[in-house]
Amino acid sequence: SAASEPRLGTALAVSPAAPASQPPTAEGDGDGNERWWADFELNDAELATSVIPDFPILSTKFDDDGRPSPGGAKRLVYLDSAATSQKPTQVTDALTDYYERSNSNVHRGAHALSREATELYEGARDKVASFVNANSRNEIVFTSGATESINLIASSLSHTAGRPPGDPRELYLTEGDEILITEAEHHSNIVPWQMAAEDTGAVLKYLPVRRDGSFDLEMFSELVTDRTKIVSVQHVSNVLGTVNPVDDIVRIVRGTAAPGAKIILDACQSVPHMGVDVQSLGVDFVAASGHKMCGPTGIGFLWGRESTLNSLHPYKGGGEMIDEVRMDWSSYAPAPARFEAGAPANAHA
Repeated sequence: SAASEPRLGTALAVSPAAPASQPPTAEGDGDGNERWWADFELNDAELATSVIPDFPILSTKFDDDGRPSPGGAKRLVYLDSAATSQKPTQVTDALTDYYERSNSNVHRGAHALSREATELYEGARDKVASFVNANSRNEIVFTSGATESINLIASSLSHTAGRPPGDPRELYLTEGDEILITEAEHHSNIVPWQMAAEDTGAVLKYLPVRRDGSFDLEMFSELVTDRTKIVSVQHVSNVLGTVNPVDDIVRIVRGTAAPGAKIILDACQSVPHMGVDVQSLGVDFVAASGHKMCGPTGIGFLWGRESTLNSLHPYKGGGEMIDEVRMDWSSYAPAPARFEAGAPANAHA
C-alpha cells in the first residue's frame, strides 16, 4: 500500500559524464573525503560483544547454503531487532523457572501457587510502571503487544457504531469526527483506525511524509481542526529511524483547535532504545511490545492516563474485568483489570 511505502523522493540521477569514484585508500574514501569513520568509536562499544554469551542463538552456525549447521563456517549476525529482538538467557531462564516453580492462574485462587503467581504478575506491572515513570500502577494494562493496545483503543471508541453511549462519561467516535495519523505508520496504527472510521462514520486523515522522511509540522498544524478527536503517531519510525517531534505535536494539538483530542504514541521502537517518560510526553496513551526489547513474544503494554482508561468501554468481556455480573447486566472493574479479561500472559509478564 502507499501507506507502507513513504514517499521519500525520486532516485538520484547520475550523469554519465560524472567521474567514477576512486576506491577507498588509507587517507580517504575515494571521493576526496577524509576517513572520519576510521577513528570513530561508539560509547560503550564493547557492550555488544560482552553480552553475546547471554544470547545462545548468536552461536548458531550456517553452511554455504544458508541453512543452520553445527559445522557451518558462517556465524549468525542478527540485524533485525526492529522486527523482533533475540532473547537472553536471563529471560528464557525466568520463563522456565516460572513454569517449573510458580505456575498458576492469577487473581483466582487462595492457594500458595496462585498467591505467588499473582504477586509476580503484579510485581511485573510495578516494574513497567517504574520503567516508563507512570503516575500509577493502574495506568499499565498488559496486552499481547502494541497491535492489541492500539486495537483496544480503536475498538473501545467505536463499539457504539457512532451512537452516543449510555454513559455520558464514556469516550466514543461519531460521524464527522476526525482521526489523524501519518503515512509512515506501521499497519497496526493504520488498519484499526480504518476499521473504526468505517464503523462510526469518522473521517481518517493522513499526514504525508516529507521527501526527507521528516515530520511535516506545518502541514500537521493545518490538518488539526476542531473536529480532530484522535491523533495517533509513532514515536520512532520502524522504517526510517526518524524520531518524531512529540513535544511539537503535543503543543500543536493542545494549543490549537483540538485541545481535547486524545494523542496516542506507538512507542515500539523508542522504548527499547531511549528513555521514555510518559508523564513528560504530554500524550494520553503509549503502546509498546515486549518482544522488541528482549522480552518474550505475546506480551506488551498500554499506558494510559488512569481517568482516560476508565472512560473507555471494555475491549473484551470475561473473567477478571468485571465488577458485578447478573443475568441481564454486568458492571466493569476499573483499569487495569477492566482491559485484562481472561487468563493473562502472566508467565511472559
